[in-house]
Amino acid sequence: MPTLSRLKRIARVLKHRQPDLTVVLENIKNPHNASAILRSCDAFGVQDVYVIREERAFGVSKRVSSGTYKWLNIHLYSDTESCLRELKGKGFRILATHLSPSSVDIREVDLTQKVAIVVGSELEGISDTVLKYADERIVIPIIGFVQSFNVSVATAIILYEAFRQRDEKGYFKKARLDKGLRKELFEKWKEF
Repeated sequence: MPTLSRLKRIARVLKHRQPDLTVVLENIKNPHNASAILRSCDAFGVQDVYVIREERAFGVSKRVSSGTYKWLNIHLYSDTESCLRELKGKGFRILATHLSPSSVDIREVDLTQKVAIVVGSELEGISDTVLKYADERIVIPIIGFVQSFNVSVATAIILYEAFRQRDEKGYFKKARLDKGLRKELFEKWKEF
């Protein structure tokens, strides 16, 4: 039986979940990176995570994720196109992390809209299919010698910027998840 303090914490976390902010992992191969991304998703209020794995099963490191995978709705896909078509059909703007001259600084992108942030594999980045579906290409400004961050670090930085923008607009002051879904998740989570 969960304690009263545990039940209050579950309710507080559910109150802060953002139904219109999601992350898509396209062919992330390293379980440590995938797990760190899941941890950041939980930390910044993302409930739904979309995972595209064309080659093999999606692996998670329990130690790195701190068990956060159990608090998230993870949607698995074997191909990029069907995942992004579904998200577009649900009204999400697709934001693709991509190093190119046409990419926009994340601080200049409205992350309070209904957005899906797509991050790509460690070596290849995102696919041409993602670029085809992307409404906007985004980039994190860097002033050092490296061109980019590790994929899990980049995701955390982008999610923090989304958190910052949403916090400024008061998105965390009242529950935004559907009441029925909050109740369903509450019942599920109190069993963990």
